[in-house]
This record gives sequence, structure tokens and C-alpha cells, in this order.
Amino acid sequence: MPTESTFLLAGLLFIAAALGYVFARFSDEEKETQAPGQLNADYLKGLNFLLNEKPDQALEVFMRMVKVDDETLETHFALGGLFRRRGEVERAIRVHQNLIARPNLSRLHRDQAFFALGEDYLSAGLFDRAEKLFMQMRESPAHRADALNRLIRIYELTHDWQQAIEVYKELERVDSDSAGVDQVAHYYCELAERARAEKDYSKARSMLKKAEFGRRKTVRGTLEQADLASDSHDYKKAIRLYQQVVEKEHSLISEVVPKLAASCRANKADKQMSRFLESLIKNQPETLQAIAMAVVWDPDIDNPVALQCLHDYILADSTLKGLVDVEHLEQGDEESKRAALARVRNGLHNIAARAKRYRCRQCGFSSREQLWQCPSCRSWETVAPIEYLSLLSMFG
Repeated sequence: MPTESTFLLAGLLFIAAALGYVFARFSDEEKETQAPGQLNADYLKGLNFLLNEKPDQALEVFMRMVKVDDETLETHFALGGLFRRRGEVERAIRVHQNLIARPNLSRLHRDQAFFALGEDYLSAGLFDRAEKLFMQMRESPAHRADALNRLIRIYELTHDWQQAIEVYKELERVDSDSAGVDQVAHYYCELAERARAEKDYSKARSMLKKAEFGRRKTVRGTLEQADLASDSHDYKKAIRLYQQVVEKEHSLISEVVPKLAASCRANKADKQMSRFLESLIKNQPETLQAIAMAVVWDPDIDNPVALQCLHDYILADSTLKGLVDVEHLEQGDEESKRAALARVRNGLHNIAARAKRYRCRQCGFSSREQLWQCPSCRSWETVAPIEYLSLLSMFG
């Protein structure tokens, strides 16, 4: 499989070839002012560094050889981008700043250089500087949509959700295809979650209404409404909404069932929960393992149907079945069976607590906490609980 070094060398060889073409077109006057054989010697020296897998030395040679003029501008942009991708952001910044400082640079190339410099600052985590440049690029017809997308990214990283909403709305007007589907609904949900943490329930409800206004109702929005109802002690409404989330998105079962169980206990509606789980398993038998996982994660769940799910799943899993005392789970009186299941449950909980509980369905990124936006691929609503009890997965 090609390594990163292989791709880097290929990129450098491409740049070297481009430089050779540029140098071949130098004017006769430029050739006369150059010492005989100097250009070829430097060029060959750079290639020799490449062949000996010394990309840093090769880049230094090529940087010295490149003269900034109309014919080498794109080569400078290529070098700057290459530096950024390698993580050498300071060198990328220097390249693009040198381009901006060049007199008589065309508007097109100046905008390109400013945008590239903004990308450098964003990669370096210099969000204030990047924001300033991308705000300027909003006026550039060629870069406006891309600049708005970069601004949204900055506001996501800094959790400035209100600013993200404003820029997102502008992006929808400029280029609706570039805007993410229902992305702004998540920004409102973030604001609602923040307000709920501050016990400002009125503001939280307002944000959730805006999240749904004119848009497809998201699973997250429904879950936020359920959490808000639970915090407000409206357990009847919370139970109804939690059930809706479970029925609509099975991947969230192990996350939502503990919340559903807590609301049912508070509302003395344990029988209602049993009926709901029985119906869910009957219609979708595959949900049994997710319910079992919820029981492992939440030691407060004491619903008989949920406990039976854990019991059945342990006996159906060959790895788990080989590690536990199956006889105590299957024989004896109900009290001894319950005690045996509690011991196994406690052991599984201790193991699972040391593992990463969530994984992105898009890119595979794993985490110990629920994240609505994957920090790796930036997708929304793709990070979900791991819905199985394999011991190997718990150590992954």
C-alpha cells in the first residue's frame, strides 16, 4: 500500500517537473545573468534529494529555485498546500504571505492567496485570524461559498452556535447545494441543550421550535424535547417522546432506554414500559441485544422484560456463555437466578465502563461520550452507541 511518504515524493516530483518546464522558458537575458550550469546543478540536486527520500532538503532547493512571477504562481500555491498537508503550517503561511506581499498581483490570485492563508490559519488553530480572512472572502465571487463553509467550521469548533446559524442561513441563500441537510437544526439543538443545562426551559423550548420550523423533524430534536420534558417533571410526555425515538432510531436504543426507564419509574409506569419493550421485541427481534446493552450500562434498570433480554442475550452469545456460570442462570429458584444475573451484569458493566461506548457509522471514529457531530468526518447524527455485548468490542 502506498505510504504517505510515497504520495509526498510523487507530489514533489510533479512540482519538480513543473519547475523544469518553467525554467526551460526563462528568457535569454535571465540565462545570461546566471552562472553556467548553476540551474541544472540545483535542479539535479533537488531530484537527488527526492530519490534519496529527503523531501525536506528537496523542498528547500526547489523553494530557492522558484522565482515568483506569473508563470510560477501556481507552483507556489502547490508548495504552500503541500506544506499545509504535511503539517508544516508555518512554512505554508510564509509562502502565502510572500505571495500576498507581491506587488501587481491580480485580484484573482490575491483572493486565492488570502483564501489559502485562511486555510493555513484554520489548520493551525488560529481561529481569530482565519475568521477575519474568511469574512473578507465573503465578498469574493469565486470563494464566497467556500469561505462561508470555512466560517461555519470555525463556529462549530468554537461552539459559537448563534454565529453558525447566521452564516448557515447566508450559505443557503448563496449556494443551497453546499449547505448540509438540516445542519442548522443541530445548531438550535445545541443552544437548547445549553439553555436546558442552565435550567432556562423557556429558552430551550424556543430553540427546539426553531430547530423544527420549516425543516424535517430530527431524531435529536425529539430526544431533546423528551429530555426537556423529563427535566420539567412532565414524565408522561417524556415517556411518549422517548418511545418515539426508540421506534424511529434503533441505533439509539441503549442510550434512550435508560432514560425511558427513569421516566417510567418516576411516573410509576413500569407496566407501560414492559408492554412497550415486549411489543418492540416482537416486531423487531434484533432490538433485544440493544436493550440488553442498556441494562449493562444502567444499573438502575430493574424492569423484568429488560432483565430477561440480558439473560437471553448472554445465553445466545457463545463467548459470554463460556465465561459465566450458566447453571446458576438457568437452574435454582428465581432469587438465585436473579442473584447470578446481577453478578454477571455487574462484571459486564465494569468491563464496558473501560471501553469506548460510541462509534461513528460514517468513518469508524470511537468515543467514550455521545457526540452529535463526529470530530473526525464532521458528519452529524452518525455517532451512535455500540449495540452489542462482544467482549472484544469492549476492549476496542
